[in-house]
Amino acid sequence: MAEPLLENLSALAERVAGVLGGAVVGRPGLSGFLSTELDPFLNQLFASESVAPRDAADALGGRPGFVWLVEEPDRDQIGAAGAERLRLAEMLGMTATTAPPGARPRQAGEIGEVRSRADLDGWHDVYCEVFGSDRRGRDEWGRIHDALGRSGDGSLLLLLARVGGVPAATGAVFFQRDVAGLYCFTTREPMRGRGLGSALVHACHDAARARGIAHALLHATALGRSVYAKAGYREGRSFPVLVAR
Repeated sequence: MAEPLLENLSALAERVAGVLGGAVVGRPGLSGFLSTELDPFLNQLFASESVAPRDAADALGGRPGFVWLVEEPDRDQIGAAGAERLRLAEMLGMTATTAPPGARPRQAGEIGEVRSRADLDGWHDVYCEVFGSDRRGRDEWGRIHDALGRSGDGSLLLLLARVGGVPAATGAVFFQRDVAGLYCFTTREPMRGRGLGSALVHACHDAARARGIAHALLHATALGRSVYAKAGYREGRSFPVLVAR
């Protein structure tokens, strides 16, 4: 993986594949890991050269997933035979230090680590509601959390925000050597604008600092960029991404 902004995500996808018995993809110009029939985030492919949407769809083999491209494809090709399920998105790589902020932003809720199966159920319910993943994937996330969470090797931390005791927002952070990668940030629509996203980012940074990790990265949609910028993230490279659901 030559692109530094994708190394952490690739490492996480490899760990997930190891837990779920996923398949390694190795095609000319395209590599990655396919681990599920249910959740696009758990299937990640990475292009090292120009890849046609038809070839990306073929590599996914009918599964949901993300294909990170080196250049934007011809949009007319996305609707071509074999690529009907794909849509094109733009993700902006962003980086930050995990240094504590001068002042904590206000938030209307409580942030906690996912520790129990009940916590995981709440986390997954919010994640599926916002992200649009199949709720049948809960058991797969349970296996991932058992292997990589606190009771496993501790490389993956899932965080859940609650408002009035009700699950409202999610986040996750994957620790790889000296970098913390932030993923799975979702907030239920009625709970937006309450500072939960920022609070989850800072909780991820706190956990990274506790492990001696000073650098963090994430991949932001247009909707989330301002939230991350306020948390100290700087814009890096933009990635065209084909998403299949």
